[in-house]
Amino acid sequence: MKKLTYKARKETDTAPLKIQGRVVMEHDITTLKKGNYRITIEAWRNKASHSQFKWLFGGIYPQTLILLNDIGYEFTNVDQVDIFWKELYANKELLIRETGEIRLVPLSKSEFLTIDHMAFVSNIRNHCINYLGSDIEDPDPDWKQRKLEIQAAIEKEAQNKINANEL
Repeated sequence: MKKLTYKARKETDTAPLKIQGRVVMEHDITTLKKGNYRITIEAWRNKASHSQFKWLFGGIYPQTLILLNDIGYEFTNVDQVDIFWKELYANKELLIRETGEIRLVPLSKSEFLTIDHMAFVSNIRNHCINYLGSDIEDPDPDWKQRKLEIQAAIEKEAQNKINANEL
């Protein structure tokens, strides 16, 4: 028999559990054959997202590479920095300050849940503040606008050079 799995959400402590695809679930349950079954409800969390890893590898690791090299390390790429941080904070129980929860953060990033990523990044940022004397910048929510502004400035500068050469 195929395992039946459904997602549900509870908005508040007193609200009822809202099952996504309730009609399908009810159909699947009513068509089960006679027998004994176990129903388990467990907390479900999302896997860490692509954008979270883009920030980790494109923002946090490059910034920490510079900070670590400033104090004497000789890292040449973000893969080395990734190994450095994993040795310090992966496969260990970490405090998630935002929730007060202690979680064992997996060694493999493919197993990272959103909350694991949050704990891992939080510990890297705290390490940078406490031991490297600098904080990691947050991602820029207006990065698309900034990119357009930079491109416009580059194009204007190029046009100015062309106009200066024509004189």
